[in-house]
Amino acid sequence: MSVHSYLLYFLPVFAVMIAVEYAIGRKRGIKIYTKDQSIASLVIAVGQRLIGLIPFSFVGIAWFFAYENRLFNLSTESWWYIPALFLGLEFFYYWFHRLSHEVRWFWATHSVHHSIEEMNFLAAYRFGWTGRISMASIVYTPLCFFGFSPTHVVVMLAINLMYQSWLHTNLIGKLGPLEGIINTPSAHRVHHAKNADYLDRNHGGVLMIFDRLFGTYVPERDDVPVEYGLIKPPGTTNPIRIAFHEWGNIINDVKQYRIRDWPMLLFGPPGWAPNGDGMTSAQLRESYRAKALHGTQKADQELQQIA
Repeated sequence: MSVHSYLLYFLPVFAVMIAVEYAIGRKRGIKIYTKDQSIASLVIAVGQRLIGLIPFSFVGIAWFFAYENRLFNLSTESWWYIPALFLGLEFFYYWFHRLSHEVRWFWATHSVHHSIEEMNFLAAYRFGWTGRISMASIVYTPLCFFGFSPTHVVVMLAINLMYQSWLHTNLIGKLGPLEGIINTPSAHRVHHAKNADYLDRNHGGVLMIFDRLFGTYVPERDDVPVEYGLIKPPGTTNPIRIAFHEWGNIINDVKQYRIRDWPMLLFGPPGWAPNGDGMTSAQLRESYRAKALHGTQKADQELQQIA
């Protein structure tokens, strides 16, 4: 079974979560769900599930090949098996998620999840349709090579994604000392933001420890309200166009530029352009911080002149 097959078992709980979120938002006078975005999310979720019924997967073959040639025969009866699988999955999920933002070929699928311009529980199920083409899940293969069963990896990944469903909301504020330790709604709002200083941050699933270890953790700031969506939005709520918009952008770029530029256009960071006209997330952050620093320095100079 695929990860999304296991997520189907969570649907009753998920439906209750949506109903509660909607009711609370309505009581508070907050519009959490908009019609067009919600319909797009639902259609994308159903489409992804239908595609998931296709039994063939190159990544699945790689996982089972790695397991058949595993380094260790791990005992599922050992007390440390589940904690080790959880921590190992969390580590590789971090890199799966981070690379899904930093490698355009992977981003073409993952960008669908970030295309929604509002934050609600329904957004958690807006998964891309082309995961079997981008094959970012190949990142988990070492877990099977180390001796974890592919089935157990899939189940643990499903649990990880189930946990993340409650993170997609604006109704829950910061959680005090838990911030920066586990993934919270506040941390995940930053992850979904298109604000320059928030881009490509907080990639962890359940934990934030690898974000802190590798320097990608950024807390939500009260003075920088989160703006959701993509830097270059698809400009539509048509679910089919949303599902394939970045692939269309890739095809247009491949047609426009020389063959020697194709490797970077396909596997470089999103936003890269050979003529220097593009702006990657790293460049956008650098530009933002340079402007912020300039503004601070200018304010200090004005204060000194007044003094």
